[in-house]
Amino acid sequence: MTLPTLGIDAYQLTTLLTHADEGRLDHEVTMAFFFRRMPKNRGYVIFSGLRRILEHAAQMSLDEQELDTLESHAAIGPALRARPEVVAHLRQLRGFHGSIDAMPEGSAAFAGPASRTDGSPLVVAGAPLSIYTPLLQVRTDLVRAKLLETPWLSFVNHMSMIASKAARVVTAAGGKSVMEFGQRRTHPAAALDATWAAWVAGIQATSNVAAYARWGITTTGTMDHFAIQAAERPGVTRAETEQQFFEAYARTFAGMPTTMLVDTYDTERGIRHAVAACPDDTLGAIRIDSNITPESIARARKLLAELGSPSTKIYVSDGLDEHRVAELRDLVDGFGVGENIVCSPDAAVGVGAVAKLVVNGYGATTMKVAHGTGKATLPGELQVWRSPDHDLVSLAREPAPGGNARPVLVPFWRGDTPVRESSVRADLSLAREHCRAEISALPDELRALDCAGEHRKLVASDALVAEIERLVAEAR
Repeated sequence: MTLPTLGIDAYQLTTLLTHADEGRLDHEVTMAFFFRRMPKNRGYVIFSGLRRILEHAAQMSLDEQELDTLESHAAIGPALRARPEVVAHLRQLRGFHGSIDAMPEGSAAFAGPASRTDGSPLVVAGAPLSIYTPLLQVRTDLVRAKLLETPWLSFVNHMSMIASKAARVVTAAGGKSVMEFGQRRTHPAAALDATWAAWVAGIQATSNVAAYARWGITTTGTMDHFAIQAAERPGVTRAETEQQFFEAYARTFAGMPTTMLVDTYDTERGIRHAVAACPDDTLGAIRIDSNITPESIARARKLLAELGSPSTKIYVSDGLDEHRVAELRDLVDGFGVGENIVCSPDAAVGVGAVAKLVVNGYGATTMKVAHGTGKATLPGELQVWRSPDHDLVSLAREPAPGGNARPVLVPFWRGDTPVRESSVRADLSLAREHCRAEISALPDELRALDCAGEHRKLVASDALVAEIERLVAEAR
């Protein structure tokens, strides 16, 4: 299995055993995946990870070695061996069964203060209520529900974090090229997911060759400091060996756009060597990876012109984030961004997505109230109706509101199979275009790099408000 089913939290199994004692293993339940609040200074989140969820759904199973391992666990094992019906359920697991409704990959998602349909703030138990647009809703048996929560949240949090950060960088670049250079800043197993999410969000290229091999994502690379240093030889100056390497590199890629990394030793001298190695104004671009300031870029641009290479492009890297990209976008031609896409330091725990039960196996609509904590959840199966200026969050059983509102949650899985079969590359292309359209439709204040205090208008339907008030009252 490429997506192990046992990538779960231990409490999923400990509580499953109690559910078995209570006769709930075959209960059908509904879970919602969502985040309660926006990351700091963000006006939107880009949802990514659905492809990985559907892959995991198709592969859910446990082999005999994994079952033996569970039975050998010091705490779980004895309880599991005493309940052969649980082992039988786990042994018979062959893929997901149930329904998955989700936002399409690349959708914009929101959380924030709720209002009623009359425009007034929604106050519950004396406090303003925040609501959210669910990312996906899952209806399945209790056993599968316990096994999918942890890995699916991992996919959503990791990939949505990256897609959201990459979208900000792309927006800041204002149409200039953004290349994702982040795979060496994350675990190899996560690097492909990172590139997928960043591509959905609009980057123009990646350094990740595996992403090209698997999905055809545009992959690019210039040269590294390693290569230039490897050319150093005793008795030859570094200026000479750099010049010689640039000339050799230009011969290797003769007839193709050539980009030289010019800051290994001295940036100004590196620029001179790069231009000399590419006569007749054939130097396509230079990349500068240190001391990136408006002043240093201006000096580089002036020097290129003086050397007779005014059309040479300038690409920059060096720990850039969206704010530095915005500062430099009118001065350079493109950006290489690594850790500040794949690690997203300002939202390093992803988007804070969680999964909660909304309908239990007895058919009861349920919500986590947690009085006084601000961690209340929305009850029941929901639908979100998106209009240009607001989202209406309603119970799924309610009729469509009419007008130009469109449903945000759409079917992706029914029964034992996905709703539609398609190629991964086609899905990636659709997600990228969908993300572009979603971001373009947002008002400027939500796309701004610092939108503190700005929120998408989120309206709770009258029926949803009534259900919330009923459940809150019952919880007291």
